[in-house]
Amino acid sequence: METRVIEVRNNVVSTAWASMDADLLRRVRKTSVILGLAMAVPVAFYIGWLPGVAFVAGTAWSLANLAAIHSIVSRVLTFEERDKRAIIVAMGIKFPVLYAAGFLMLVVLKLPVMWWMAGFGWPFFVAVMKSVGRIYLRLDETH
Repeated sequence: METRVIEVRNNVVSTAWASMDADLLRRVRKTSVILGLAMAVPVAFYIGWLPGVAFVAGTAWSLANLAAIHSIVSRVLTFEERDKRAIIVAMGIKFPVLYAAGFLMLVVLKLPVMWWMAGFGWPFFVAVMKSVGRIYLRLDETH
């Protein structure tokens, strides 16, 4: 009995990348910033300015983290030759710079962790809601 393996890896990867909306991260970033700022105003007004600042800082940190992850992943998962220098630069920005900024915000400036984490989770909530909306509206179905 002979077992055959069909080479589908390139086809599956191409289909997955094509079906993913290339514009999703841009839309998530834009919506997260606009609605995040709109939410920070009542938080600052009713709860205090420090929680409002922490929410905005957490959102900004999360969006910077997502941009760094996108940069690294798009450079690593490619069919072309990988630009190792660009990968190292992106990782050099993500790890020491981004985590030092998080340390500065939470330990040195003593922003409220709960509100910082709420801001950190905000872009993920926006991404899930955008995905659910696309599914509900059946925007990705092919006819």
